[in-house]
Amino acid sequence: MVGAIAILLSSGSVFAQDVERYITVGHDKLGNSVALDTETIKGTTYKLYGIYGDGIFETTFDASCTESRLFRNRIAIYGPEGQLLEEDKEKGEIPFVASSSPGKGMKIVCQKIGVSGW
Repeated sequence: MVGAIAILLSSGSVFAQDVERYITVGHDKLGNSVALDTETIKGTTYKLYGIYGDGIFETTFDASCTESRLFRNRIAIYGPEGQLLEEDKEKGEIPFVASSSPGKGMKIVCQKIGVSGW
């Protein structure tokens, strides 16, 4: 899975089965895509993926749609072979910025569950 995500994020190429699974919600400073994994959305919890060195990072967020609040639950960094290299489980609120990758992911999640105003 790490390889497929890395190819998608760095080149923009998408495997046919991944066209609807990963939605680009922004880019990092190097121009690599940051993608929302639509298959891992559970309620208001969602994951974003991006390139990190030779591997990828995975950040898990929880959205409070009615309050426009956003919480980071976990960051994990995976190596090129899919091995977990680092993990930060520190949870905390982050500022909601509508134009950021986490903010765009939150918008998609809140619309998906039908919260009004999104």
